[in-house]
Parts: sequence; structure tokens; C-alpha cells
Amino acid sequence: MIRWIQSHNWLSGVYFAITGILIFGGADLMLQGVQALAISALLSLSLIVARQIPAAAIGVVALGSLLEIYLGLHPLAAGVSVAFMIALVSAFATQFWRLMTLGISTLAGLAVVIEQAITLPFGDTVYGMGIFSEPGRVTVAFFGSLIVLSVNTLAWLTGRLLMTRDTHVGTQFDRAVAAAEQARLNLEIAEQNERFNIARDINELIVQRVSAVISQAEGGIYAAKADPSAPLRSLEELNLQARRAHTELRRLYDMLNKTHEVSAAPPGIDELEQLVVNYRELGFNVTLRHEGPRFSVNDGAELAIYRIVYEAMANVRDHAPVGADLTIDFSWVDQGVQILVKDNGIEFANRAVSLDQLTDAGYTVAEDLQALVKPIKGASLTAMKERAALYGGSVEATRVPGVGFTVSAIFPNLRELAG
Repeated sequence: MIRWIQSHNWLSGVYFAITGILIFGGADLMLQGVQALAISALLSLSLIVARQIPAAAIGVVALGSLLEIYLGLHPLAAGVSVAFMIALVSAFATQFWRLMTLGISTLAGLAVVIEQAITLPFGDTVYGMGIFSEPGRVTVAFFGSLIVLSVNTLAWLTGRLLMTRDTHVGTQFDRAVAAAEQARLNLEIAEQNERFNIARDINELIVQRVSAVISQAEGGIYAAKADPSAPLRSLEELNLQARRAHTELRRLYDMLNKTHEVSAAPPGIDELEQLVVNYRELGFNVTLRHEGPRFSVNDGAELAIYRIVYEAMANVRDHAPVGADLTIDFSWVDQGVQILVKDNGIEFANRAVSLDQLTDAGYTVAEDLQALVKPIKGASLTAMKERAALYGGSVEATRVPGVGFTVSAIFPNLRELAG
């Protein structure tokens, strides 16, 4: 809910206001007439400005409550819209406006309830509750005030709870990702602990082998003085012990670097499928397509292509709004391949703005001119060009006015250079 409101800006407030008018305004219209509908619609309008301009929302509620008292209306069902406005301000506004909204809205609600308790004639009823004596007025005022205080406080606490949960706790998806990452780290730590235990055992064995080599060398020195043929036998034994120590050292090295060797396997074109899945989980609409007969290339070329596509997708993640479309097209020909990474981030953002402001968000002549004469620069683009140049390729990034960005990588002789 919180992230949906943040992503839709003013439009979410419009949705809430329309819903409040239809539901609560309709109830007030049936129960108290057109005047009640007008006041109910006014109170519901506070939902539009609650997030961006809390002061205006407070003013709308205060004005609606004064008109309600002036017209002598019973408490309106639109009071629920006021409670929802308090929740929105509590979630998004600063502490000062949160407290001001709760205090003024509660005072306005108490004023309406107490005015009704004082002015309602004996025998008249409000939502099935009647006043038949002076003590009854006190009872209605007390319980009505208690309801206003409870509902407004609960709405305020709900807004704070939702924002705190979204900011500090995260969604189910966030917690699932964190749990998976924690499980992976725990497994790696357990594997490292086992590996260190094995390394300690092998290290002890190597120390024994080296000690034997040293002892054998010392014995050979003394034996050579007494027997001229002893050095040859000593060298043979030294060679044997040294080979054994070398074997254990090699075993230790292989074992310690096993995980590093596995993780260092370079990603290639096939690994882009997993990258696409990850971006879909982030909220982007990603499509990966291959056209034409694909041919095999060496690991270096696959890594270069993977890194080019990875950097292009990372730029989309950093600059395009969540929900944008992203397409990755591989066009394979006899000797080469072209990769196009396209997004509609500008179009998607403009569409959201046009819905919020109820305007037609196109693109201007200045944007056309900028796309033609202003080159796109950046460290990531330079790195992509250098990777492509290793295999006779080139990379170009262009801005499509009103739509988004396109990264094109062309390798005309990839089969010959890296097949």
C-alpha cells in the first residue's frame, strides 16, 4: 500500500477521494440529504492533498466540520474519510504535521459530537441513539467523544505502523531475499570452517614431511664424511620426501582454492536468463529474444557480451522507473551478432505524470534536438565499448525522444574472431 501510494503520487489521492465520495458520500446522501453529500465530498477532498500538503488537508477538515455544525447536520459517515486522511499524513508527513493533524482533526470531531449532544432535541435520534434526559446528553457526549478519540488515534497509529513496516521491516519479498542471502552466507561459512579443518590436518602432515626432509639432509651431511657413496642414497631419499611434501602442498592449494575456482567461472550468454528473472522480480517487464541461428563463441567473448548487456540493464535499473519495459534482442547472422537493449523509461514516466496531472505528456522539439546533437557519455558506456573492441565490435547508446534509451552492440566478425 505505502509503495503504491508513493509510486502514484497525486493520482492515489484522487482515487481515495473518489472512493470516499462514492461510499461515504452516498451513505450521507441517503441518511441526511444533499447538504450532507456536499460536506462529505468536501471532507473526502482532503485525501487528495493529505500526502503532499498536510496543512491544506487540515484546513479542509476544519472547514467541513464548521459547516457541519453551522448546518446542524448529524455526524457524517465521511468521518471515516477524515480518519483515513489522518493515516496518510501520519505515514508521510513530518512529526510536526503528524501531531497537528491528529490534534486539530480530533478537536473538530469532538466539536461536532458535543454540539450534537447539546442541541439535539429530546426524543430525536442519531443513528438509532436517542436523548431523553439531560444525563443522556452527557452520556452521548462522552461515548461520542470516546469514539472520535479512539478512531483518530487508531488511524494515526496505523499510518505510523505501515510506514515503519515498509521502511524498516520490508515486504515479504524483501524478507525472503534477505533470508535466502543469509542461508547462502551460513552455508559458505560452514564450508569454510570445514575447509579450514581439513587444511589444518594437511598442514600438520606437510610439517612432518618437511621435518623429515631436513632430518634426511642433516644425516646425509654426516654420512658423506664417512662414506663417499652415501650422498647419492641421501639425495634419492630427499627427492622422495620432497615429492611427498610437494604432493601434500598441491592438495592443500587445490582444496583452499576450490570454491574460488568454482565461483570464478565466467558468466555467459546463457546466464542472461537468470539476470532477466532477477529484473522481473524487481518489477521490470523484461523480454529476452534470440533471432537467427546462434553459433558458439569462446568464454572470453561470452563474458564480454554478458557484461555489455549487464551494464545496459544496470543503467535501466538506475534511471528508469519500476514497471518500465525492457527488451533484449539478439540478432544472429552467419558471421556476427547484434544485441539491442531497449527500454521505455521516459515514456513510462511521462505516462505516470500525465495521469497525475491530467495532461498530455508528449515530447518537445528540444528533446528531439537533444537526442540528435547531445552524445551520451559515461564510464559504463566507455567500458562497454572497450569490451566490444576486443572482439572487433562497437557499442552505441542513443536516446529515443519520448520513449527511452537504446544500447546497440554489433560484432560483425564474431565467428571468425571468437568462434
